[in-house]
Amino acid sequence: MRRVPLQDPETATGRTKEVFDRVAGYYGMVPTLQQALAPMPETTNALWDLSTTTLKEGTIPEELKRAIFVVTAAATECDYCVAAHMLSLFRHGWTVEDCAEIAAGEASSRLEDKENALLDFARIVAERPAAVTDEMTDHLREAGWTDAQIVETVTTVALLKYTSTVATALGVPFEHIMVPLLDGPPFTEANS
Repeated sequence: MRRVPLQDPETATGRTKEVFDRVAGYYGMVPTLQQALAPMPETTNALWDLSTTTLKEGTIPEELKRAIFVVTAAATECDYCVAAHMLSLFRHGWTVEDCAEIAAGEASSRLEDKENALLDFARIVAERPAAVTDEMTDHLREAGWTDAQIVETVTTVALLKYTSTVATALGVPFEHIMVPLLDGPPFTEANS
């Protein structure tokens, strides 16, 4: 349920149009999330910069970061973000079932134990950051993750928590390409 009007990219002007053009240069369109954020063009631009930087910076592969996004979106109950990042994982060869596994808090059959450990940690950070313990970060180090990658994971989760908050609170509508996903897991499982 949309709670704010969406800015039609075709009628955007000024700074909003500039930001929309940047986003469209990547996606080939302007997602409804950015359309909802249009009254705040500098915030939209900063979020875009942070999003692209978070995906590029560091050593965790984009595919695993997208999986962290799905885990975080599921933990924060943002169906829009779950669907958006499922679509991204499809480009990496993931299936709906693969995505539903991690959204449900299960280990991914696509990933190694080391990567699943990182997703488990990301889930805890997403659900309750104060629950993170020294033992958890020690476990990640023992699994082969560096301190820099632990920081990278936390910042990846934090970015998606921000985005999930915006999308959920504003009732950002699904992109047309997302709608068919809503009839399958993890969405039907969450609503049953």
